[in-house]
Amino acid sequence: MWIKLDYLSNSPKFMNMQKVFLFIGTVFFLGQTFAQDNIAVNPQSFNHITDTLQFKEALVALNKLIKDNQVDEVENLANVLIKKGEELNYSNGLGELYLIQGRFLKRNKKYLEAIRNYEYAEKNYKKANNLKGLANVFNTRSILESHRGNTEKSIDYLLEAKMYNEKLRDSAGLAIIYNNLASHYAGLDDLDESERYFNKAITTRKKIGMLRNIGMVMNNLAFIYLQNGKPDMARAMLPEALSINKKDSINASIAHSYSIMAEVELYEKDYEKAKKHYETSLSISVNTNYDLLTVDNKQQLGYLAIISKNYKEAEKLLAVARKESSDLGAVQLLMKNYQFSSKLDSTRGNLSGALAWQKKHQKLSDEMMTELSTKKMERAEARYQAELEHLRTIDAQEKREQLTREELFRYRVLTFVALGLLLIFFVFMVMIIRTRKERKRLISKLNESNQIKNKLFSIISHDLKNEIHGLEGSLNLMKEDAISAEEFKEIVPLLANRTHQTSILLNNLLNWSKSQMKELNARPITFDITEVISNKFAFFRPKASQKNIRLINRLDATNIFADKDMVSIVAQNLIANAIKFCNPGDSIALVSREKEDHYEICFEDTGVGIDPSNLNKLFAEDTFTTNGTQNETGTGLGLRICKELIELNKGNIKVESILGKGSTFSISLPKAA
Repeated sequence: MWIKLDYLSNSPKFMNMQKVFLFIGTVFFLGQTFAQDNIAVNPQSFNHITDTLQFKEALVALNKLIKDNQVDEVENLANVLIKKGEELNYSNGLGELYLIQGRFLKRNKKYLEAIRNYEYAEKNYKKANNLKGLANVFNTRSILESHRGNTEKSIDYLLEAKMYNEKLRDSAGLAIIYNNLASHYAGLDDLDESERYFNKAITTRKKIGMLRNIGMVMNNLAFIYLQNGKPDMARAMLPEALSINKKDSINASIAHSYSIMAEVELYEKDYEKAKKHYETSLSISVNTNYDLLTVDNKQQLGYLAIISKNYKEAEKLLAVARKESSDLGAVQLLMKNYQFSSKLDSTRGNLSGALAWQKKHQKLSDEMMTELSTKKMERAEARYQAELEHLRTIDAQEKREQLTREELFRYRVLTFVALGLLLIFFVFMVMIIRTRKERKRLISKLNESNQIKNKLFSIISHDLKNEIHGLEGSLNLMKEDAISAEEFKEIVPLLANRTHQTSILLNNLLNWSKSQMKELNARPITFDITEVISNKFAFFRPKASQKNIRLINRLDATNIFADKDMVSIVAQNLIANAIKFCNPGDSIALVSREKEDHYEICFEDTGVGIDPSNLNKLFAEDTFTTNGTQNETGTGLGLRICKELIELNKGNIKVESILGKGSTFSISLPKAA
C-alpha cells in the first residue's frame, strides 16, 4: 500500500519548503544600492534639484533613509521628490520613486498605501515605455499579494511580469518567474500548470547556464510528477537532481531528493528500496537540522516497519516522531502519525487502541479547521479595517480624481446598463410568469391527492419563495439605482446562481410531481453518456471553481440505452449534490465500469461523507436534506427523483460512503443494443 503524502497542498513539510523556494526564487528588485552612504540627507536641499542626475542622487539618499527606517524623513523627502519629478517630467525617476516608496510601505505592512504607490509607478513606467521597470513593478506586486495570501492575484501579476521579461528577452528573470509560477500553481493543486512551469524553469536555467539550485527545482518537478501519477518520469529525473545537489553541496536538497526517491519506491511497492532511501534521507536531514523532513522520514520508516510486521520497531519510531511533531508544532505530521499509529494497533488486533488514535486524529483535524476559519476571519477583518483607514486618509484631490473617473465611466456605460437592466427585468419577468403558470398547473393536478398537495405546497412556500424573493429584491435594487456599476458587476454572478438554483428546484419539483401522478414515461435512445457528463461539467465548473473543487472526468466512451433527458437530470442532481458536500480542495471524479449487460457510472467525491444512520433516508418517501459545507440548502427531492428516473430506465442507483472521506453514488443503466 502506498501512502500518498500530499506535500503540495497539506503537508507542513512541503508548505514550509515551498515558502523557502518562493523567496529564494523570487527576484527582489530593490532599486538603488546604498553605496553612497556619505550623501547628506536634507530634504530641503532637494528643493534645488534641476536635472535627472540630481534626482537619481536624491533617490540614493531616500534609500539610505529607508535602510535606517526613518519613517518621517522618508515621507518628507518622497513628497519633495514627487514634486520635483513632476516639474522635470521625469517619468522614469517617478516610477522608481513610487516603486521604492511602495516597497517601504509594504515592509511596514501598509499594504493598501503600497498598492497605490505601485499603481503610480506602473503609470509612470508606461508613460516612459520602461519595460524593465514595469517587470519590476508587477514582480513586486506579486510578492506583496503572496505575503497577503492572495495566491491567484499573485499569479496574475507574475504573468504580467513574464510578459515584459519576454519582450526584454531576459532569460534569467524568466527562469525565476517560471519557478515562482510553478510553486504558486502547486499551492493551488493545479499540478499540470505547476509541472509545465517547473519544466520551463529547468530548461531556461540549463540554456543560460544558471545551474545553482537547479537541483532543488528538479526535486520539486519530480515530486509534482509523482503527485500527478507519473512515477516513471519522477524516477528518471531524480538521479540528475541528486547529482546536482551533491555537486552544489546543498544537504537539505540532497535529503529531499532521497525522500522523493523513497516516495517513488513506495508508490511501486518496493519497500526495501524505499526503506533504504528513507534511512539515507534521515541520516542527512538529522545532520542538517532539517527537522520537518527528519520527523517525516521517521514516520515513513515506522509505516514500512508496520508493513514488514516489525511492530516493536514501528511503535518505537512512531513514538519518537510523535513527540518531535508535537514539539515542532507540526500539526499535519502529527495527524499522519495518528493515522499510522491507528493502523499499527489495528494490524495488531488492538481495535480500541486504533479507535482512540482515530479520535485523536479527528479532534486535531477539527481544531485545525477551526483555527484556519478563525484566521481567515481575522484576515478579512484586518483587511476591512485597513480599507476603512485607507478611505479616511485619502485627500481631497484624490477624491475629486476618483469622482471624475466615476462620472466618465458612468456616462459611458449608462446606456448599456439601462439596456442590460431592461433585458434582465424582462427575462426574470418571463421566468416568474412561467413559474407561476407551472405552479398552477402542478397544483391543479395535485388536488387529486391531499397528501401530495400538502407536501408540494410546503416545499414551494419555503424554498421557491425564498429564491423568487431574492431575485425580486435584487431587481428592485437595480431598478431604483441603489447599487453602483461596480456593485452591479459583483451581483451578476449571484443573480445567475439564484436563477440556476431556481431552475434546478423547478425541474426537481416538476419531475417529482409527475412521478406522483404516474405521468413520467421514459423514451430511451442510444447515446454516449460522456456527452452528457461533459456538458454538465462545463455547466458546473464555475460553481466548482468558486469552492475550489476539482472536476475529473475519467469516463470512457459509454453507449447506453436510456432516456437522455432523464439521465441528464440525474447527472445534474448528483454533481450538484457532490459539490454541495465538498470542501475547498476536494475533488469529484466520474468513472465507468462495464458489466455483462449494463454499465455502472460512479460519481465519486472526497467530501464530508454521509452519516451511516442517514444512508437509508436518502431515497425514502419522506424528504430528507442537510445543509452543505457552505450552508447550501435543498428540498431533499433530488436523490429521490434520481432513483425514480433511473428505475424508469430499467436501472438502479446505490450509494456507499465513509464519513469524513467521501461518498460514491453509482447508477446502473442498460447497454446499447
